[in-house]
Amino acid sequence: MTDDELRGVVPGSPMDRFIRDSVTLAAPSTAYAAKLLMSHTARYVVWCLEQGWPLDAQTIWSVRAIDIYSTTANQDRSEGTRRNYRSMLMRISEVLVPDEHPERPTPLSRRSTAAPYSAPEMAQFRDWAGSQVTALKRDRAMLMLALCAGAGLRPSEMPFLRHRDVCVDPEGVLITVAERQVPLLAEWEEWMLVLLERRPTDEVLWGPINRRNTSNLTSSFTENSFGNPPRADRLRQTWFTHHLTQGVPIKDLFRAAGVSKLQHLHLMLEFVELRDDAEYRRILRSEVQR
Repeated sequence: MTDDELRGVVPGSPMDRFIRDSVTLAAPSTAYAAKLLMSHTARYVVWCLEQGWPLDAQTIWSVRAIDIYSTTANQDRSEGTRRNYRSMLMRISEVLVPDEHPERPTPLSRRSTAAPYSAPEMAQFRDWAGSQVTALKRDRAMLMLALCAGAGLRPSEMPFLRHRDVCVDPEGVLITVAERQVPLLAEWEEWMLVLLERRPTDEVLWGPINRRNTSNLTSSFTENSFGNPPRADRLRQTWFTHHLTQGVPIKDLFRAAGVSKLQHLHLMLEFVELRDDAEYRRILRSEVQR
């Protein structure tokens, strides 16, 4: 796609002109680059027309239309990404139809934390990793699963990991990242050993990175991957939930996660099943035994 082309839009069509006119008018009054606005506007307008809505500024740029799009479309993206999309579209709306904005948009989620994946979903993601069309993409998919679901790494911490940051000894696999050491879950050790053998030792495990900003590296990778990919933030939440379920002491879990507190810990606990009565009594009774 060239700079003059928009994905899913016929050049010179009424839709093309509507998108370009909207961005041209709104961009000078926003903090966003016109090229970025153009890309997200095109995606949004294509979606609007797929709903059968008229190509009309009062309809397309209404708060209600943007609200429906933001809460129903792009469900494969993180809440943060969808908030960013909505912020851009709302800023255009504020410029083009300023009378539309007393209305309060619907929250994207009642929760403020991402849900973990279930065991069947994680099994599907293992298949997803193996189905990628190139060796590098398969390695990156495996690395993303192993490090985010197996060691709770943040997506931003993965791109710079090297062979020397992975210690393999009789106790298992230990990942050193951001001045902390995280034991890898045993179920991912085999994958990590395979990756260490396959990945070149003279570059980061992720492979060549041709961009300065790596904050959305995993989302860009999954967006262009084959199949139904996971979200890195939900993989990290899956790691958190596993350890909370296993009863890992909170202070040790914070140490491994690289945090001093978790503002949304109470929300994470919603995903942890209560023990049955017998196990509940056994666990709490053991605390006072000598």
